[in-house]
Amino acid sequence: MNVNFSRFDTLTTLLAGSTAALTIIISHSAIAKTPEQVANIAGPVTVQVNSSLGDGSGVIIAKNGKTYTVLTVNHVVEKPDLKYTVRTSTGKNYQATSVTELQTAETEADLAVVKFDSPEDYPVATIADSDQAVIGTQIFVYGYPATGGLFGAEREPELSPGLVTSRPRNRPEGYTLRYQAVTWSGMSGGPVFDSEGRVIGLHGQGEFGFAQTSSGEVAPIKTGFNAAVPINTFMAKLAAAGMNKSDLKVDNSRPTAVPLSTLNPKDAPAFYFRGLVYLDEGYTFEAIEDFNKALSFKPNNTPELHFNIGNAITIASTPETRTNPIPAYTRAIEANPGFADAYYNRALARLENNNNKPQAIADFQKAAELYKQGGRTSAYLDALNRIKQLQ
Repeated sequence: MNVNFSRFDTLTTLLAGSTAALTIIISHSAIAKTPEQVANIAGPVTVQVNSSLGDGSGVIIAKNGKTYTVLTVNHVVEKPDLKYTVRTSTGKNYQATSVTELQTAETEADLAVVKFDSPEDYPVATIADSDQAVIGTQIFVYGYPATGGLFGAEREPELSPGLVTSRPRNRPEGYTLRYQAVTWSGMSGGPVFDSEGRVIGLHGQGEFGFAQTSSGEVAPIKTGFNAAVPINTFMAKLAAAGMNKSDLKVDNSRPTAVPLSTLNPKDAPAFYFRGLVYLDEGYTFEAIEDFNKALSFKPNNTPELHFNIGNAITIASTPETRTNPIPAYTRAIEANPGFADAYYNRALARLENNNNKPQAIADFQKAAELYKQGGRTSAYLDALNRIKQLQ
């Protein structure tokens, strides 16, 4: 089994669709475990959850005799008439014996439990206190991406490091653990680990933010932010899952790694991260100020800075205070001609600011080409659909 790493040995803010990254490094002396060690813990407990509808991920959280319990997100197993299989890290497939949807309404958290039987001995993940995952906390998302036309047995696991950017009190479907990390379709339901290799959330949402259009409607833009349902939300639903706390392996001790501080930034990565936190929390003008301060250090990796300035301008703008993010997206593209999301968002901005359909179509076409090259199938199809709507 091969494990793919998103910028190994460092924490990054690499945006999917970009070939450059502004790297945020936390001293290894403060990290309890290296990415390799976390991957070694994550691999055996993370599984694929597959069906004819699509592929997702999950994590083994309990064992009772030969019966294993897998925690995943509900949208991976939301069709009750489908048959689901669990594929383990050893490459063995098992028919799901039961699926319990913990999300019975749209207002509830996106969680589900899947069970399977096996005579094999698989380890069980350790669960931690997700309330300790504050802003700046190091996290690792682990799962099986379904990219580049790869499905089922062809999928290889990936470990993606990142940093927590916000902890909102309420978000649709319980996604209140937000972070910057590279994720892909197929990783939904995969575990989010802390620096000790303990599960603190279930990944399942990402890539899009929302901005107000000139007509007053809310439209999506690509941001690179991702989100998980905190594991504490699941712990509050144990009875609905037919489980007790004693069924789980729990360790609520404090992690060794110290969260990255947003106080008194002194270099480009620190200003950039604080800008991301501001942007994720909706403080767009403060975000732009920090991104510009990061640029003043003349870092080599400027595409993401310009891209997020464009995002902040877009999100901050209202029909009454409309400003133009196109120059920022253009600078991101000039710094990185392979920045697919910058082309995508610039296309949206061309439509919103001057209704330039030919240039918007050209940008969507370039984004689609890059998405296809990068194996981002859903983004590729989305860009094609945008083009079709405009033609």
